[in-house]
Amino acid sequence: MLEAIRKHAHGWLAKTILGLIAVTFALFGIESYMSGDRSGGLAAEVGKAGISRDELAREIQAQTDRMREALGPGFDPAVAETAAFRTRVLDSLIERKALLQEAQARKIFTPDAYVAAVLGQIPAFQEDGKFSQQRYEAVLRQNGRTPAAFENELRQSFMLEIMSSPVVHATFASATSLQQMARLVAQQREVSWVDLPASAVASRVKVEAADVEREYQAKKADYTLPEQIRAEYVELDAPAVAAGIEVSEQEVADYYAANASRFGQPEQRSASHILIAADKSADPATRAKAKAKAEALFATLQKSPTRFAELARTESQDPGSAAQDGSLGSFGRGMMVKPFEDAVFAMKPNEIRGPVESDFGYHIIRLDGIQAAHAAPLAEVRGAIVDELRKQQAQKRFAGLAENFSNLVYENAGSLAPAAKAIGAVVRQSDWMSAKSAPPPFNHPALVEALFAKESVTGRQNTEAIEVKPGTLVAARVIDHRPARLRPLAEVAPEIEAHLRAGQTARLLTEEGAARIKALEGGEEPGMAWSAFKVVGRQASAELDEAGVKTAFRMKTDVLPAYAGYTRPDGSYRILRVSRVLDAPEVDPQLRASIEAGLVQAQQRADMQALVALVKAGYKIKVQPNAVEGR
Repeated sequence: MLEAIRKHAHGWLAKTILGLIAVTFALFGIESYMSGDRSGGLAAEVGKAGISRDELAREIQAQTDRMREALGPGFDPAVAETAAFRTRVLDSLIERKALLQEAQARKIFTPDAYVAAVLGQIPAFQEDGKFSQQRYEAVLRQNGRTPAAFENELRQSFMLEIMSSPVVHATFASATSLQQMARLVAQQREVSWVDLPASAVASRVKVEAADVEREYQAKKADYTLPEQIRAEYVELDAPAVAAGIEVSEQEVADYYAANASRFGQPEQRSASHILIAADKSADPATRAKAKAKAEALFATLQKSPTRFAELARTESQDPGSAAQDGSLGSFGRGMMVKPFEDAVFAMKPNEIRGPVESDFGYHIIRLDGIQAAHAAPLAEVRGAIVDELRKQQAQKRFAGLAENFSNLVYENAGSLAPAAKAIGAVVRQSDWMSAKSAPPPFNHPALVEALFAKESVTGRQNTEAIEVKPGTLVAARVIDHRPARLRPLAEVAPEIEAHLRAGQTARLLTEEGAARIKALEGGEEPGMAWSAFKVVGRQASAELDEAGVKTAFRMKTDVLPAYAGYTRPDGSYRILRVSRVLDAPEVDPQLRASIEAGLVQAQQRADMQALVALVKAGYKIKVQPNAVEGR
């Protein structure tokens, strides 16, 4: 339904698309998801589609950027360097490729009306609350995208949603599981505890020099400093090139005059409709019956046009608009299916027309109003024009600078100064870094690989100019090098000894705690100074941390008191006693609703994993060796 499509654009998909318009937008390559790179530089193949190493690198960078943005100061760059993280990213691309191919095989395609409706509802593309083609194109240009590529992303997102919708909409939590889970979550336990400090076993901890040396010999890799370099580098950045371009008032005026139709608001029309649904694939008899009903309604409205709102509420089979007396609001050209749009834009205000046939069925349409197109004054759009002219000129200038930059880097292999001078940049220097802890811009796979290559380290020559992100080229040269080295035993002996002492202490405390728990279970009370009793739920507190809560609620409570122990962050060992189990007489409705949502989500994840596994099984998947090898 038209209104259903328009309302759907307010959901998760619109939010996802808005996320793509952020900084990570330009790093997210979607165009090649279906075709991949057949140049031979493949990380994996899924059926007839390939995943290029560049595509994988872009997605790794995009997901890294999203994590950095989401976690802020808590983000650990080392996570993105692990093979596990890279493998998860590659797996997600493989799953997406398989699902998209399966969608194509099942002839699941995206209606043009859906794409138009979603675009019209994205705030980033709106001016004065309405879709602006000019703003749409400008936002995409600023992020290095094209309308075709972006709309392809929308189409693929729709296809993926259709593939997953049976899982999403068919999942429910069983009443029995929900009741049991709610009862367990609401349960409380009465606990007390005794802490055994590290000092309790300190006299039994023995670490000899031979133990330290044995540990050192067995784990030399842990005490080896990685290879490190310092580098000098030069960046050629398209935004910086654009910022340095001066645009004259005459250029602005000429551009405004030549593109007047692009500035301002195109004509908008507001309309209402009554829909008698009939899918385009329905049999002729079904469609004829729907058409006859639409014709009867139209005949009624010709006699009594004031009944339109009443009949829309009672007869329209588009629930979203029926609740609004049939109103679809305002829209411009390109936002509705063509037969519907053609009719609306050929009507006069308050005219009722029908039946109009579309893929959704038969429409009776009333034109409610016309908002005429208007041009925006030059003063209002001057900033956008300046940005556009700068970007256009920067693209031309950047192409020439990039070629010259690349040539000078190659021709002057022992110095970056000529290349830097040619583009008006400065040669910068990095701090010491290893391949696995390289900061931006060196964290790009191709650049870090080039810098740590043997010829770069020994020859101290320039790397080639490498595109580390769209519109940014970097060339670098090693200026200092530290080979990997094993730290001498004398240097690391204190930390090895501390490590061994901590390990022994933890083991001895655990043994002591286990012995005391066994005695307690046997009815003995070996001089234990228990804390005061405390009733706890499943939420951690200052007195009982998360590990303590988990221990308390994992205990078997068929015999009370029950005992268990765990090691605390400060190194002490806590013996925990559960003396009572308190079941909630009633479960809070909000808690029950939250648990139900969690169960449904868990079941959806499990069902989705099963669906993906089933789809993947139908395609030959080949992952190249070292596809996710870390740096």
